[in-house]
Amino acid sequence: MHMAIKGVIFDFNGTMFMDSDIQERAWRTFLQRKTGKEITDSEFYEYVHGRNTDVSLAYFLGKMLNKHEIESLSEEKEIIYRELCLSDKSRFKLTNGLSKFLHLLKQSKIPCTIATASGLQNVKFFFEHLHLDEWFNFDNIVYGNGTFSGTPEPHIFIKASQKIKIAPENCIAFEDTPSGITAAKRAGIGKIIGISANPSQSPLQKIEGLHCIVKDFSMINGEILN
Repeated sequence: MHMAIKGVIFDFNGTMFMDSDIQERAWRTFLQRKTGKEITDSEFYEYVHGRNTDVSLAYFLGKMLNKHEIESLSEEKEIIYRELCLSDKSRFKLTNGLSKFLHLLKQSKIPCTIATASGLQNVKFFFEHLHLDEWFNFDNIVYGNGTFSGTPEPHIFIKASQKIKIAPENCIAFEDTPSGITAAKRAGIGKIIGISANPSQSPLQKIEGLHCIVKDFSMINGEILN
């Protein structure tokens, strides 16, 4: 049975903000300082993109870390990341077409939220500099706080749908990583759209169950909600 879309869930990094190269530079800088190791492109895609930081750190540092160590190291890396964002204001902006789509959702009174592996300090940073409070209720944001498993487990999308009080099957999700898409599918999200800088060459093409893959939000309009 066809279900009308009544809620929207956005991944943030690489979806609402095209920051993959900034994330990579931050990780490379951080790991160079910590280990002297170079991070490969495949390692970044497999162990950083869409993953919780505890998973990334355990892999790259080669050991399990306690909660305090994870929090301390994560914030060290995120300080580098935030400095990189602010150092290039022309890049530090919402993905093309997103503001227009968010205005449409607001006018249509369709609830939306963000489901991100980013931690609290980064979410506050994004709200402050990208003025997300124009469209989002901060209390409804689901972020990486260590209380649930990261993607590809479904918990982040289940929590996000609960925050906006819309059943997962009546939600649309925007994601840019295989692990995030897998999580959305496992959560029972009704419609999943992949975001990729190069849709025709994207690894997301191999994933079943995607409604479509788009370059940015300029290709998204109200019809997607039907």
